[in-house]
Amino acid sequence: MANDLTRQYLKFIDDELNRLWRLGRNAMVGWSPTEVGLEVLFVPQYLLPNLFSNHEDILLGTTLRTKSELRGIADICEIEPYTITVPKDLHTAAVGERSLEYLTKRFSISKIRNQAVILIDIVGFSQHPPLEQVTLLNSLSYSINVAFQRAQEHGVRISLSHSTTGDGFYVWNNASSLEGNLDLFSFLMLLLAENSLGRRSGIVSTIPELRSGFHIGECFEYYQAEGARPGTSSYIVGDVTIQLARMIEKALPNQILIGDFDVNTSTLLSIGDDSPNYNAPRFLASSQERLKVFENVTLSREKVKSIMCYLTGHKENDTTYNVSRYTISDKHGFEHNVYNAKVNVHRQNGEIFLGRQTQDFDGFNAKEIITPPQPPVDSATDSSTENAVA
Repeated sequence: MANDLTRQYLKFIDDELNRLWRLGRNAMVGWSPTEVGLEVLFVPQYLLPNLFSNHEDILLGTTLRTKSELRGIADICEIEPYTITVPKDLHTAAVGERSLEYLTKRFSISKIRNQAVILIDIVGFSQHPPLEQVTLLNSLSYSINVAFQRAQEHGVRISLSHSTTGDGFYVWNNASSLEGNLDLFSFLMLLLAENSLGRRSGIVSTIPELRSGFHIGECFEYYQAEGARPGTSSYIVGDVTIQLARMIEKALPNQILIGDFDVNTSTLLSIGDDSPNYNAPRFLASSQERLKVFENVTLSREKVKSIMCYLTGHKENDTTYNVSRYTISDKHGFEHNVYNAKVNVHRQNGEIFLGRQTQDFDGFNAKEIITPPQPPVDSATDSSTENAVA
């Protein structure tokens, strides 16, 4: 009986939210529980850019607000909150704030500060006939699913979302913490290894050639309509997706580009350092520890002993390599800084290399900037400063 009441309560709230959503005309920017139900604030979507031009951080994090917080946002918007009054026979339903937050999120727009995102692009996609394009996308989707399953099997509890770009996918982790970003990067390494091993085995002739990018930055998460209601799958758009698109435009086949991010954070969690920020070289150095969980993983019917990823550069002496950063210009004349990564996949049958080496950049239209090598975030000695260039 209690479960029935809970379902009826949530259905009533969902129906009311959908009515206020008005087929996508409005977005919910906050809600607060009351004794009789919920107080919610919906704003016409076309007003959001003007209303929140100086208050974008209102959209950060949860949409659950205290009564005073909701009133403050309502004053900025000059729109009164609406009270959803639940029927009295449902007042005894056991409904937690977590369930209500999950329900209300579909009607909102959320800002995320440090979201890691992958962009995977199929090389030469437009040159294939339509049926081959479908099989190439399905093959890439299969590789995503295999990499996700292997990550789960090895204890990485990643929560993936992805959306198509037409000739590839944006992929992100719904947990946007540092730990979640490291997990997403590890997933990318599994995905690229699975794809490459499949292409080498020749089992299927339609396994696509890829180029890929990884970046961390700001974005907005939203839900598109499915019929007359918001769907259950989220989408993202923002600086991080724009940067990735510009990076991939300049990437060579098989190239792996890493964005020049510099993420501020108050703690680096299990990384073991209280530094206020981490950049791409430190992030990559720290990812080596995370990749150790995938020792002896099975990909494309092969046993992979280990996966190592490095930022490429030039040899300084017998044991040290610097790291090269590259500046690329997009079609609008804006400049973007990136790093080039390569991956060593150690198999029982020998080692294979993914990505582009420094000496293999013919056609990569970018200006090189050499930077000194950096220690990993945990300040421990790390082998990523060795063999940074094959």
